[in-house]
Amino acid sequence: MNSFLLNALISGLIITSPAFAAELAKVDDTVITTEAFLSSIKSLGSQGTMVASNPELRKRFLDHMINSQLVARKAKAEGFEKDPKFQTRLAEMTQQLLAGEYMDHLIEKKATDQNLKAWFEANKAQFSNKEIHAHHILCADEATAKKALEEVNKTPADFDKIAKKYSKDKTVDLGFFGHGRMVPEFDVVAFNTKKGAISQTIAQTTFGWHVIKVTDIRGGEDVKYESVKKDVEHKFRQSTQEDLVRELREKSKIAINEQSLKDVKIP
Repeated sequence: MNSFLLNALISGLIITSPAFAAELAKVDDTVITTEAFLSSIKSLGSQGTMVASNPELRKRFLDHMINSQLVARKAKAEGFEKDPKFQTRLAEMTQQLLAGEYMDHLIEKKATDQNLKAWFEANKAQFSNKEIHAHHILCADEATAKKALEEVNKTPADFDKIAKKYSKDKTVDLGFFGHGRMVPEFDVVAFNTKKGAISQTIAQTTFGWHVIKVTDIRGGEDVKYESVKKDVEHKFRQSTQEDLVRELREKSKIAINEQSLKDVKIP
């Protein structure tokens, strides 16, 4: 069964029962409600908008829900819901649905205008159009980075020449970039360095140790909440998800068998 039909089936089975809901269609004695229809459309993600705005697609989608009711009824009559493979998939989908709905509930509760504005003020730099032009020397270890920093402090004009001597990254000139374009550890150091200055803080990232020189700055930090509200809502949602997952992982004991993962055969 394709995923489109399965989404309709799952949503239809779960949400078609309430007697108070508006009746959109009926399959014998089973009601498909407006709420179930909208929930199924929502499960399509970005495709749902296209379905909702097109009368022909809405009719076709409702037909899919009706068809799924008929197929599900036959499957249940034959006892197919006891099939082990189906039970495994159902458990997986139930878990995903539960996690997704809980996350939506949590974010809806937290995303008040007051919280969004406070989060915006605390993360205002993410929404500015400020860009910096930086050069860097990427070293394999901290000792080498300290040696490179010592040399560029003596002769700042020779930064690029010294970079050729120490850097394992052939790209010394990184050009202009805004907040969030680089890994966080690099971003913090670079954006706290003044124009024309060499940072005395060596940025450690997963790539190595970076000596950073900022050659130019353009744009500014002044941005109004109302002008970026949609972007704030999106990033707040992402941040809330990441915070929750990080908190839960820290409280749990997680063991991954890397070899078994590597040996998994994809059919």
